[in-house]
Amino acid sequence: MQIIHQAPLAALGLGAAFTVVWGVADPMAAFAEVRVIEADGYYIMGDGPEENAAVAKERARADARRAASEQAGLYVAGMTEVKKGKLTRDEIRTISAAVMEVKEDNVTPEVLGGTVIKYHCHMKAVVDTGSITDQLRQDRANLDAAVQRNMELEKEVERVNAEMAALKQQYAKAGTAEEKERIQQETRVNEAEFESNQWVLKGLEQAKNGDREGALRSYRKAVELNPRNIAAYNAMGGVYNDLGEHSKAIECYQTILQSIDSSHVPSYNNIGVAYCDMGDYRQAISWIEKAISMDWSELGWDRKAQAYVNLGKSYQGVKDYPAALEQFRKAMEISPNNVIAYGGLGRCYYEMEEYRTAVKYLEKAISLHTKESVDYVNLGHSYNELEEYSKAKEAFLKALKLDNENADAYDGLGTAYRNMGEKERAIDCYTKVIEFTKDKEKLFYAYLFRCTCNVSLQRTREALRDANKALEVEWDDGGSGDYQETRNSLMSLRDNLQRKLEG
Repeated sequence: MQIIHQAPLAALGLGAAFTVVWGVADPMAAFAEVRVIEADGYYIMGDGPEENAAVAKERARADARRAASEQAGLYVAGMTEVKKGKLTRDEIRTISAAVMEVKEDNVTPEVLGGTVIKYHCHMKAVVDTGSITDQLRQDRANLDAAVQRNMELEKEVERVNAEMAALKQQYAKAGTAEEKERIQQETRVNEAEFESNQWVLKGLEQAKNGDREGALRSYRKAVELNPRNIAAYNAMGGVYNDLGEHSKAIECYQTILQSIDSSHVPSYNNIGVAYCDMGDYRQAISWIEKAISMDWSELGWDRKAQAYVNLGKSYQGVKDYPAALEQFRKAMEISPNNVIAYGGLGRCYYEMEEYRTAVKYLEKAISLHTKESVDYVNLGHSYNELEEYSKAKEAFLKALKLDNENADAYDGLGTAYRNMGEKERAIDCYTKVIEFTKDKEKLFYAYLFRCTCNVSLQRTREALRDANKALEVEWDDGGSGDYQETRNSLMSLRDNLQRKLEG
């Protein structure tokens, strides 16, 4: 599911100078080199209301970081072009920020006259091309979520910077001490909001590096400094959702709607996503439909396409596949190459047992973006149902190259090998399912099929062990009765195996 964060594009690097120092003569010549970027950022203090010098220095650093990130984007764009990638400008900028590592960011002051000081930050940063490749390999939905968080923060940064520039202009025209004092107080608030955004930036960096608890601490600090920082609440909600604490995620989004902006479209969508992840699909549908009915003019139509995708996945959850198909198609009307929509269509047709049609849409999704392991898994399952086991095997192996702990892929690959008569390889796959799955149904069937493979190989002791292990697993099949029928058959098999060992 895709979390949506609101923000228009914000220009990067305004008022900053830059130089790029490439590590090799041709920046496209190799994909495992380190590139060095040097950028300069500036901030002038003393030409308006009294400001905090420490904050002024950080503003200079932020200006330099924007310039450096923009230049890293030139390389990312070039590299993805060489690799025939399909990235938007926002995706390029998000990846650029993620792969850039700052090595030096020294700030020096220069007195321009009287109390006016220009802070100059000279920044040196590196971009490892290997880390760009890693970013390009990430799950598309994860990239979309990162893009949207980045855009949300950009909007808040842009607002704070524009407000500070306006305060300086107002101060220059202020005619009374009372008016200047008012502007001075607003400047203090603006500085707190700037620092709040810096904490959000730190939190995003921590979350990217896997330090989710550290990220939550940073976001909490951000909202202490600015209780109306929508970017902080959105990012915090995203971390809670990733941690499986969906109720806390919903609280974050509800805070935005109840205390900051009752018409904040992304929060309606994000609450729906949280409910979907909780398995409460009806609530998810209600919230996402509300989001879709609202004004998206400031968000962009591509963001609305994501909401339709989220709604389609929610309808999948209640097994209303015709409704899900309708939502995925609406997403494609807005975003014709929406890879997640194509993947969703493929999964719907698979569930509707229209396997040839499923293959068509899943192969289209893969042709648009080959980094989604779930599409390869669904493609493999479709080929298994069509009894085209060699093609199924190929799809599952590709999924495992992207995610070598994917229990669904091992499960499907085991089915393909089992039907191809390669029992030993099937056993290896089911062993991996047992190692990686958290799903009781998959665990039950992994033991069951490993048992039957051992029976085929006349390994009675191993087969009996797996039969007993399977019978220890209990799960709710929703009352269909299939599980109990299979369990009864397995008990009979176990008894026969036991008698064979004793006889």
